[in-house]
Amino acid sequence: MMTTAYALRGGRHGARRLDLLAQVMGPSTDALLDAAGVGPGMTAVDVGCGAGHVSRALAERVGPDGHVLGLDFDPVKLDTARRQARRTGLENVEHRVLDVTTWLQPDSYDVVYGRFIVSHLADRQTLVNRMVAALRLHGVLVLEDIDFTGAFCQPANPAYTRYCELYTRVVARKGGDANAGMDLYGMCLAAGLDEAHVSLVQPTYGGSSAEKELSLSTMVNIADSVVLEEVASREECDRVIEELTEYTRDPHSVVACPRVFQVWGKKTLARGR
Repeated sequence: MMTTAYALRGGRHGARRLDLLAQVMGPSTDALLDAAGVGPGMTAVDVGCGAGHVSRALAERVGPDGHVLGLDFDPVKLDTARRQARRTGLENVEHRVLDVTTWLQPDSYDVVYGRFIVSHLADRQTLVNRMVAALRLHGVLVLEDIDFTGAFCQPANPAYTRYCELYTRVVARKGGDANAGMDLYGMCLAAGLDEAHVSLVQPTYGGSSAEKELSLSTMVNIADSVVLEEVASREECDRVIEELTEYTRDPHSVVACPRVFQVWGKKTLARGR
């Protein structure tokens, strides 16, 4: 994906946030891949793979007789992905620098996967169309994406509310939609996906768990874009980060991530191009 269309910070700082995101989303993504039937011998592509957390999970599932390709625009994150793959001994996964808005590989994969990629793009339907087109006959598409209208904390907190507003606005300014998860199922059907399924998850944390800090980490990582896009001042971003830090680290607070729509389905007819 093009850097100009992405609101979150890239490079090493962004990679650290992706580690936390993977920790939060890992269990529900694993359950989703189970439901979608991802297994040995399959060929898969992870579109917008970031630091390669799901690419590695896919590689473990498809095994030595399968293969996984991870695509992302950020070479720093992909370097991290490659190092981690080598460290875990995975030889059936590769990573390629690519702007996914130009990606087109019809009839190439048994599995096409994307997490939190559609919501960042202006032409969301075109990407979903290409994802379905990239499936071989009887291949499976697996998508996850956010809906910030369902985000919440308890008790109510102005800094958390402002963070949600800033994220939604800066993503929109970049051409994306922070509530695109709600449209994911419809976009998949419009692209010609068959046997489609939809589910919903929403990681929620209290106490002092590390996972509770994902919203705070996201606010830190969008601050530069918020300022550059003139959505809010640096001073306001700093204030929101300070107040959200205090709130997140209060063991009595409850912080929920945006709800996540999960859609998966098979391509059972020769269509989707």
